[in-house]
Amino acid sequence: MKDLSFHVESRTVLLIGLIIAVALVSCGDASVAPAKTTLFVNGSIYIDADTKVRSLLVQDGVVAGIDVDPQAYPHAELIDLEGAAAYPGFYDSHVHLITMAVAGSIMVPTGKETDPVKIAEIVGDQCKKVAPGTPVMAHGFVLQDYDNDWTLADLKVLDQATGPDCPVMIADQLGHSYIVNTAAMKLSGLDKTTPDPPGGKILKENGQPTGMLRETAGAIVGNKAIFPLVKDDQIKPYAAALMKKWSKMGYTSIVDLMGGPMGRTMRPDLCRQLESEGALPLRVNYAYTFFSLDDIEGYRNAGDDTDLVHFSGLKLFVDGAAGQGGAWTSWPNVFALNAVTTDDSKGEQYNLYRILEKSEELGLDMHYHVGGDKAIDAVLSAIEAVKEKNGGLTGRQTLYHLGLITDGQIARMKLLGPNVIAGVQPSLHWEAQREQTVYYYGEHAQGSYPYKKMQDAGITLAFSTDYASNTEALSWPTEIMRVALTGAHNPDNQPLTMRDMIEGFTTGGYATTREANVGRLHIGYKADIVIYEKDLYTVPPEELSKDNPHVLATWVGGQLVTQ
Repeated sequence: MKDLSFHVESRTVLLIGLIIAVALVSCGDASVAPAKTTLFVNGSIYIDADTKVRSLLVQDGVVAGIDVDPQAYPHAELIDLEGAAAYPGFYDSHVHLITMAVAGSIMVPTGKETDPVKIAEIVGDQCKKVAPGTPVMAHGFVLQDYDNDWTLADLKVLDQATGPDCPVMIADQLGHSYIVNTAAMKLSGLDKTTPDPPGGKILKENGQPTGMLRETAGAIVGNKAIFPLVKDDQIKPYAAALMKKWSKMGYTSIVDLMGGPMGRTMRPDLCRQLESEGALPLRVNYAYTFFSLDDIEGYRNAGDDTDLVHFSGLKLFVDGAAGQGGAWTSWPNVFALNAVTTDDSKGEQYNLYRILEKSEELGLDMHYHVGGDKAIDAVLSAIEAVKEKNGGLTGRQTLYHLGLITDGQIARMKLLGPNVIAGVQPSLHWEAQREQTVYYYGEHAQGSYPYKKMQDAGITLAFSTDYASNTEALSWPTEIMRVALTGAHNPDNQPLTMRDMIEGFTTGGYATTREANVGRLHIGYKADIVIYEKDLYTVPPEELSKDNPHVLATWVGGQLVTQ
C-alpha cells in the first residue's frame, strides 16, 4: 500500500496530473463521462464526520467500496491523494447565487462606497450609456436609520442623475432595503396610494414615496420593473462564474433561494441549461420564494428535476433582517417588520398556520427567514399546531438565522424532531454583523445566535453562507470554520468543534432537502467529494482561511469538476 504513491503504471493517474488533464479540456465540464471504476488511496479519506478509511472505491459515480485492496482492481483509475484529505462534498444550504447573477448582469460597480447619494451619481453615469427602459442596479449603501435617512430631496438627486427612462434599484449591503427612482416606481405602478405590504414599508414624506423601500416592499418594484426585463443570456455568464467559484471553494451542492425581499428571481431552467452544456459544477437545489397563500402554488411552473437541478420547496420571509433591526421581537422595536401573522388579522393569506397547513397538504419542504424571538415563536407554534393536527410532519422545516432564539424555543425545536433544522451562518452573524446586532438590540444582543446551545440540544445544524447578505470573502467553508471554531474571539459566542462543522456542511446541510444518498461517502451514496491539501482536523482554528488549507479538487457524482 505504501508503495502506491511512488509507482506510475498505465492504470495509475496521479491527482495533479488528472486535474491538469481535465482542466485542459474544460474546467468544470460535467459532461465528461465518469470513469467506470475509480479508486482513491494514500490520504486521509473521511466517509463522514467520524470515520476515516484507507481507500474509497467509486463505480459509475457511486461509492462501491471502502478499505478495499487496490490489487483487486487492476483496471481501476487510481487517484493517489499524496497525503491530501478527502471529505463528503460540502453543502451551502442557503445562498443566492442566481439572484446575484440576475443583479450582477445589470449591476454598476460601486466599490466600497456606502453613501447612497454618491452611489446615485455612479448609477446615473450608467443610465446615460444604456438604451431607454433598460434597468440598472447598484449595491452597498448603509444607513443607520432606514426609515428617515433618505428623503424626497435625495430622490430628486437620484432622478436628476438617472433620468426619466432608466428604472433603477439600489440595494443596501444586506440586500433587505432598497432605493428606487421615480422611473422604477412608475413602471411598477407604485405611488402615494400604494399600501405597505405585510413585512415591508414604503417610506413617504408628506404622503409621497421617497423611493426608500424596506424588506418585502422591494418586491413591488423588483417583480415588475427590474427582474422581468433581464434576459437569460445576460444572466448566464454571471451564473456560470458564481457556480464555478462556489465549486472552487469546496462546495459540491447548494440550496439556492431564488429570490428575496426585493422579488423573485426564479431561473431553474437556466441552471438546467448550464447542466446540459456541462457547465454546472455542483448540485443546485432551488427554492420558490413566495409571500402569501395567494402565490404559494406558483412553484408548479418551475419545471422537472434533472440529475443536478432539484426543486427543494418553499421559501418564506417571516420577519425582517436582524442586521437592520428588522427582527420581530417580544420587546418594542420600531424597526421590526413581520411579513406573516399568527391569525387572520391581515387576511387569511398571511396567516402562518394556514400557510404551513397548505404546504403540508402539498407535501413540500419549507425554508423560513426568521430571526427575532417573536418570529421564532410564531413559526414554532404553527409547526406544533400542524404537527398535532396531522399526527406528524411531512415536510422538512428549516429555520434560517434564529438570531434571538430563547432557551425555551431551543427545547421546543428539539421536541419537534429531526424534520426541524437550524440553518446557521457563523461568519455572517458572529463576525460580519456583530456590530449591527449590538447597535439595534443592545443588551438583547448578548447570547444572540447561540449555535452551540442548539448543537448541544441535539438540533441538526446546517451551515451556510447566505451570500450575498454575507461577503464572498467570508463564504469559504474554511472561513466559516475559523469563525465558528474560535467564536470570532468573542466570549459571548460558544465555539463549535471541527466535527460539528464537517457534519453541518455534509449531512446537516442535506437534511434541509430530501435529496437521497448524498452527504456521506458510504456505500451506495453518490461520490460527491472535496479534497483539501491538509486534514482539516489538524489545522489550528485560528490558522484556517480561504487559502489554508487549499481546496485541491471537487468531484460530483464521481466526476472531477473543478480544481
